[in-house]
Amino acid sequence: MVSFNFTVDEPFARKHNEFFRDSRRFQWSAGLMGAIMIAAAVILFVVVDAGWAVIVGIAAVIMALICFIMVPVFPRQLGSPQHYYDAYALAPTVIAQVNPRDVVLMSLVDTAATGAARSRPALALRTVTSIPGVERKVGERVPAMAVTGMRSVGQQEHWEQISPMPVAWGTQDRSVVAEAEKAIPESEWARLESLIDRLEDVQKTRHLLLELE
Repeated sequence: MVSFNFTVDEPFARKHNEFFRDSRRFQWSAGLMGAIMIAAAVILFVVVDAGWAVIVGIAAVIMALICFIMVPVFPRQLGSPQHYYDAYALAPTVIAQVNPRDVVLMSLVDTAATGAARSRPALALRTVTSIPGVERKVGERVPAMAVTGMRSVGQQEHWEQISPMPVAWGTQDRSVVAEAEKAIPESEWARLESLIDRLEDVQKTRHLLLELE
């Protein structure tokens, strides 16, 4: 994968980058769950006359507090759009499938963690609803950052989850997107494009990540 830096249009990124949209949905969900837990606790304390109700009510209040704490904490953990784009490497990415309401992106990524002895090429997928300035057709190039997700305790040398984050979510400047596309070697684009027909194989994997032989 390739290192690529650009100045992120932060208002634009917060509007279009679906990683940040997902963050807002998580905040709303956490707030709603907290409110439900508080309501449940009130009902248990006021209506139910039983010893177990107090214990369950206290547990509900604790859960509500955890939910409310997560509302302001999660965005800070995510960081700014600029920090997010700076933190990850560029990977060749194409539209592998077009659906009525979304498209499926496929990236050629390296699951090897920093310091690993060898590279571990793989195909990663992410379904997205829109990408500004990109035509909805199979094979369309969408340079993206390879956002790493998680590693298990016993597999610290490689990532088990990677998701593409399009450069076009971070800027309105099409020349920046073109530069990102050129920064990726043509051989990598060609290899990815030859593997689009592996889509169903990747979709069958647990984390939408298929290591290549």
